[in-house]
Amino acid sequence: MLTPNINTDIPAYGVDDLTEQSWQWLHAVGQLAAQELAAMPKGTLALLEAQDRVYWVALIHDEYYLATATIFDGEINIQHGALLRDLYGFSIEELNFMREGLTDWLTSQTTLKIAEPRQLQRWSELPVHSVNDDFHS
Repeated sequence: MLTPNINTDIPAYGVDDLTEQSWQWLHAVGQLAAQELAAMPKGTLALLEAQDRVYWVALIHDEYYLATATIFDGEINIQHGALLRDLYGFSIEELNFMREGLTDWLTSQTTLKIAEPRQLQRWSELPVHSVNDDFHS
């Protein structure tokens, strides 16, 4: 059986150079976390308690993408999850905070196992977003 690859494409963030650099670093660390999660049993979530956030890998077109959702009042909001590549509108500080959380997770690897892994497969296709020409010109 062929193991799917981790998607390594990093979409442009489209703001200033410092924010773009933080975005690129977040994705670089995210790709490492995705590799670790892909090697774990289906339904495994990376638990970042300090950030009230979980991450998992979603399989789309034979490639794994890192996805994330928040935890609110002890409940994981998978229905509001998003692919990491689609998280726009964050400041440099927020991007760095998320990256630091993933970096810490790579050393601790605290995980949860969801009973129904199909709940994590929220996307059959990559979401299509309109491009704001002010940012991408």
